[in-house]
Amino acid sequence: MTGTQDIAVDTRASVPATATGTVEALADDGSTIGIRLPATRATDAVRSPHGTVVYPDSAAAGLAVQPVGEGGIRALIVVNDASAPTEYRFGLDLPVGAEAFSQADGSVAVLKGGDLLGVFAAPWAKDANGRPVATGYRLDQGSLVQTVAFDAHTAFQVVADPTWEGVKKRAKAALRNSNTSTVTGAVAGCVAGAITAAGAGCGPGAAAGAVGGFAKGAVEGFVRGH
Repeated sequence: MTGTQDIAVDTRASVPATATGTVEALADDGSTIGIRLPATRATDAVRSPHGTVVYPDSAAAGLAVQPVGEGGIRALIVVNDASAPTEYRFGLDLPVGAEAFSQADGSVAVLKGGDLLGVFAAPWAKDANGRPVATGYRLDQGSLVQTVAFDAHTAFQVVADPTWEGVKKRAKAALRNSNTSTVTGAVAGCVAGAITAAGAGCGPGAAAGAVGGFAKGAVEGFVRGH
């Protein structure tokens, strides 16, 4: 699916029709958080049957966006090789009066007048073998900048993400007692495959086979829930 109109990824979030547009996610007060992707070319979006929106050949690294429900989004960076940049800048369009603040756990919170609007969850990055790659955020001139510190021992491709979620969504996720290592590993392998195939898709079977060592049932449960 391509075109000139923005793509609704759920009832409360949308992604741009081209890679240089702005992702619109929902804050807890009903306002909009704009997130600009680190694209260098205005390539058209391609939507898979399972909801992942991919931007082929839009930057030195692959880019995609996934809905996470309730107006939240996950932006995915796929680093193909050691020639790729180590920093990825996501411009932020925050509601008037809102500010972003770095947190001790690596996450970034957005507040307005003392009210918490939502959080960019602490970042993660995984290499092709499912091993963690050092990563972190910094705030710089209105942008969220993610550093992905791959090195000579990194197995490519590497997948990293900024994920925006409202606080209500995060509270519900905590109650589900999700297995974080299973979720991040499955998403990493699944999305890397989808981007490589220019949006070919990312279903339960693809996720289950993408990263060795993860339980098939847990992966399928995650995909059904997203």
